[in-house]
Amino acid sequence: MFYMVFKVLYFLSFLLLPVVITRKKRPTAALAWIMAIVFLPVLGAFLYLLFGTDRIKNKGKQKFISNVGLREKHHDIEAYWSSERLLASKHELPDQIANIMKVTNKLSPFGPVDNNKIEILVDAEETYQKMEEAILSAEHHVNLDYYIFEPDKVGARFRDLLVKKARQGVKINFLYDAVGSMSLGWAWKFLEGFHAANIEPQEFLPLRTFFKPWNINLRNHRKILIVDNRFGFTGGLNIGEDFLNDGSRRWRDTHMMIEGPAVTQLQWVFCEDWYFATGEDLFKPDYFPKSMSNGNYFAQVVPDGPDEGVEAIKSIFFTAISEARKSVYITTPYFIPDQTINLALQMAALRGVDVKLLLPHKSDHPLVLLASRSYYDDLLKSGVSIFEYMPGILHAKMFIVDDHLVVIGSANHDIRSFSYSFEINVQVYNDEFTEIAKRVFLNDIERSRELSTSVFLKRPSHVRFSENTCRLLSSLL
Repeated sequence: MFYMVFKVLYFLSFLLLPVVITRKKRPTAALAWIMAIVFLPVLGAFLYLLFGTDRIKNKGKQKFISNVGLREKHHDIEAYWSSERLLASKHELPDQIANIMKVTNKLSPFGPVDNNKIEILVDAEETYQKMEEAILSAEHHVNLDYYIFEPDKVGARFRDLLVKKARQGVKINFLYDAVGSMSLGWAWKFLEGFHAANIEPQEFLPLRTFFKPWNINLRNHRKILIVDNRFGFTGGLNIGEDFLNDGSRRWRDTHMMIEGPAVTQLQWVFCEDWYFATGEDLFKPDYFPKSMSNGNYFAQVVPDGPDEGVEAIKSIFFTAISEARKSVYITTPYFIPDQTINLALQMAALRGVDVKLLLPHKSDHPLVLLASRSYYDDLLKSGVSIFEYMPGILHAKMFIVDDHLVVIGSANHDIRSFSYSFEINVQVYNDEFTEIAKRVFLNDIERSRELSTSVFLKRPSHVRFSENTCRLLSSLL
C-alpha cells in the first residue's frame, strides 16, 4: 500500500515541472526547483508547493494594497515630502547622479529631502549606546522594527530601557520578524518583562507551520529605530550579543543615525509595517511632527519588498553601476547577483570604472559564501577588484558611486534582498558625506586581502564544483 502511494506521488511530482517552467521568470530559480523535483521527487514537489508558488507574490500584493490604502488615506502627510522633491533643484548634482535620482524618484514613494544630519556608525557598542541615549530622550514614542532582536544581555539592555520609558508614559511600538527573531518569540520569561510594562511586542508574518509555511520565505529584514520622529537609526546592525565586534565572531557592521526630514520617511515605513502586522493606524499628528534639523545632507529613503511591485533597490543599483564615471565601491556580506547586476559590474570595469567589491572571507552562511565565489571568475577577468575581509564576519552593506552618492541600509546584493525580503536603504547625495563613507570603506580594505586573478582561477576542481552547486541553489539560499 505504501509503495503504491509513493509511486502515485512520484508520478504526480513530475506533473509540476511544466508549472515550474511556465511560472518562474528567473532561469536559475526554475532550474533549482526542477533539480529538486527531479532528484528528490516527492520531497522536492512538497517544498515547491509550500515555498515556490505564487503565495509569496500574493502576500506581497496584500501588503501593497495595505500600503496604497494608507497613502490615499493620509495623502496630506505624503504631500509634505512630495513637495520636498522641489529641493532637488537647489543642488547642482553631476549628470550621472541626477539620472540615478530620477530613477529613484520613480521607484521610491519618497523624494529626496534636505537639511539632514547623518552619522555613519561602524562600531556595534557605540551604535547601541547612541540608540540607548536616543531612547532615554524619548517623550512621546519609540518605534522599533527589527529583523533580529535576541533575548540575551544586549537585548535585555534594550528591553529594560524600553520598559523604563513605558512606565514614564512613552508609547513603545515594537515589531520583530517571526523568523529572524524566532528565539525571542519562544523566550516567554524574557517577554514577561515587556508585558509587565504593557508593551506588547508584535510579530511580522507569524509562522503557522501547518497552515502558512510559505511565510518563512517572506521576511522583514529591516532594522529601524525611531524616537519621537527626531532620531532615526537604520542599517545592517541587529540587536544581540553576537553582533558585537569584540565577540568571538568579531562582527563588522554599518549603521547610521539620522536627524531631519528623512526620519519622517523612516517613520512612514514603520507605520506601514505596523499597520500590516497589527491593523493599528499610527498615522497621527503626534507621530509625525515636522522634523527639525540644521544639517546639510540631502537624503532619500528607499523601501523595497514584494509589496512595492518592482525590484526598486536592484533597479537603482543597476542604474548607479551603469551611470558611474569614476568608481563603484560595494560592501556586502551576501553576494549572489543576478545576471543584470553581474553584467553591469563587468561592463563598468571594462570601460575603466574603478570597481571594488568588499566581501567576507568567512561567513555566518557558508553555503552563500560558496555560491558567491562562483561569480568571481568573470568579475576578476573583467578587471573588478575583489577583497575579502579578514578580521571577522563582515555584515555591513554600503554602496558608493563616484564622489557623490552613498547608499547604506539593510539590503544585500542577492536574490533574497532584491525579490523576497522587505528592505530599506537610505541614499545620501553629498560629496562630504561620500568622502566620509569612502574612508570607512578604505579602512576596511586595509584589513582585507585582495584576490589574485591568476591564483584564484587555479583553485581545485572540487572547490569549483562545490561553488557551482551552491550557485544552482542560490535562489533557495
